[in-house]
Amino acid sequence: MLSKILKDNIGIEKEALTWKESIRTASVPLIKNGKIEEKYVEAMINDIERMGFYVVITDKVAMPHSRPENGVNKTALSLLKLENPVKYGEYDVNLIFILAAENKDKHIEILRELSEFLDEDDEIEKIIKAESINEIEKIFIEREEKLC
Repeated sequence: MLSKILKDNIGIEKEALTWKESIRTASVPLIKNGKIEEKYVEAMINDIERMGFYVVITDKVAMPHSRPENGVNKTALSLLKLENPVKYGEYDVNLIFILAAENKDKHIEILRELSEFLDEDDEIEKIIKAESINEIEKIFIEREEKLC
């Protein structure tokens, strides 16, 4: 399922970014396809400024998100892989997953699958080392095929 929900929502950035820029960049595909509104991006940034870097979910991975009413039109997930890690507080982050959920229940399955994926450090490293979007997509597809 992750390969399907991430389809056309993956990006790679070679230039160094700030954490705010990384959220804005990772959100671009979701804005373009109407899954979220620009105000959702600002809400994610405001939430982090208010509550700290709670979005860092494991070494090298952050998952910015906000409440559905802050501009989510459709449940979605995007991924931005950074060649150069960005500082989220004291953490070095290479992978930014933007989570947008229409309601509290819609994102449970996505979170479950993403959690299982992120439990495997070798999968995270494969994505960090990937040189193209196609390569990243293939990593998710191959993992799903193994699980079936």
